[in-house]
Amino acid sequence: MDTDFDVRYRHLLTKHLAMNKDTWATLQSRGVTESAEICLDFAFVAPDRAHAEALHATLVDQTDYRVEVASTGRLFSKRWSVEGSTRRTAVSAEILDQWVTWMVTAGLHQGCEFDGWGAEV
Repeated sequence: MDTDFDVRYRHLLTKHLAMNKDTWATLQSRGVTESAEICLDFAFVAPDRAHAEALHATLVDQTDYRVEVASTGRLFSKRWSVEGSTRRTAVSAEILDQWVTWMVTAGLHQGCEFDGWGAEV
């Protein structure tokens, strides 16, 4: 890995793992346990359509997630994203940390930035 990638990776991963702790505590306060199955919604920011499509292909190839490429804005100010959701699955603090680590890594390898996740309970 090059230095710029390493720095971006560590920064993003640290940020999202810290948010996982708070989000997991919130989910637990709303009755989610390690035996409950929930869907996780997620989003990535992409610099352009080509990067968004590459990440879309990676996620479709390596997961069973529902994944879409989306764009907003006009021709010269278009913003690209990759959004989706997992299948219902049991989660724990440890599983969420492993999943977020994979998502951050997958995104950066395709030039995209993991923007976060959420869940409806």
